[in-house]
Amino acid sequence: MNTITITISDERLLKLQEVATRLNVSVEEFVLMGVEDLLAKQEVSLQKATKDELKPDGEIDSELADKFYALASQWQSEVEGMSSTAQMSQHPAYREIISMGTKAVPLLLRELKQNPLYWLLALSEITGENPVKPEQRGRVKQMAEAWLEWGKNQGYVIAENV
Repeated sequence: MNTITITISDERLLKLQEVATRLNVSVEEFVLMGVEDLLAKQEVSLQKATKDELKPDGEIDSELADKFYALASQWQSEVEGMSSTAQMSQHPAYREIISMGTKAVPLLLRELKQNPLYWLLALSEITGENPVKPEQRGRVKQMAEAWLEWGKNQGYVIAENV
């Protein structure tokens, strides 16, 4: 294992601590999550979902899915290169996704498979839930798995072919 030392301002450290606290992880774990996510981001491409893949009762229509993916794509392109997850989560497109409420949950769960870090906060804000166990904190894949399990327990069907 290697060590990297970085110097950041007190203001940035406070922001990191604030966001890490909201996610129930240490600053170190949060920074590692960001690094892992940036590496994974190179492989991520948003794919459209059909309503049949989201929930068995067809609650999510294609218009909503189109709106979600347009906002997610806009958000992704406009925050690319931004280092502050706190700033990224305040972007108007991200906030609009959150304002879609529980109707966006199945779409967020699907996207969690490809881009876990960025959607954890949105899911938590929309649902008021946090299914991540203490031992999973800071482990992005395990955190995503906890949310996916939560989604299954809530009756969501998440496409396997993502």
